[in-house]
Amino acid sequence: MKYILFTLVLALSFTIQAQDSNQTAVSIDGQFKQLLDESNNFKEYKVVKETDINKLRKNANESIQKLNENITSLESSIVTKDSRIASLENELAGINTQLSDVNAEKDSMNFLGIQTNKSFYNTVVWSIVGLLAFLFVFMSLRFKNSNATTKAANKQLATTEEELEDLRRKSIEKEQKLGRQLQDERNKYAKLKGDK
Repeated sequence: MKYILFTLVLALSFTIQAQDSNQTAVSIDGQFKQLLDESNNFKEYKVVKETDINKLRKNANESIQKLNENITSLESSIVTKDSRIASLENELAGINTQLSDVNAEKDSMNFLGIQTNKSFYNTVVWSIVGLLAFLFVFMSLRFKNSNATTKAANKQLATTEEELEDLRRKSIEKEQKLGRQLQDERNKYAKLKGDK
């Protein structure tokens, strides 16, 4: 009998340990269902052992405490993440400002000490290039025209100088011829005078 009683106590202790481990592993709702299933019926009421109720209350309180700890941990994590998000948003705003400044700087350039838009700069530069090209063509045509006029004037001057030189030579020859004729006439006159 002692042997049977010892086996019964040993089996009962294993059952209680198994129930304890099962109750902690099972959810609160599962524990309530298990408590109702294991309790006795009396008319329309359930008779529940006080130890089982206390154990369920203890498990519920532990679960609530763990949930509260999780909630506190999650809330502190949310606060940390919110502050991190706020700092990242501020950093992003600063980066966006820098990016817009860089884009504005990229789309503009310093021209004669003034920050100008690239399209305006291109327009001004190509206008200046076009004006210089027009002036180059205009001045080239004027130079060509003046050069042709100068060549014609030089040619006319050379012709006139040749004619003048020819005229000078002819007039010198004529003067020499007249001078000889005059000398001949003087000689004739002196001879006539001397013959008288």
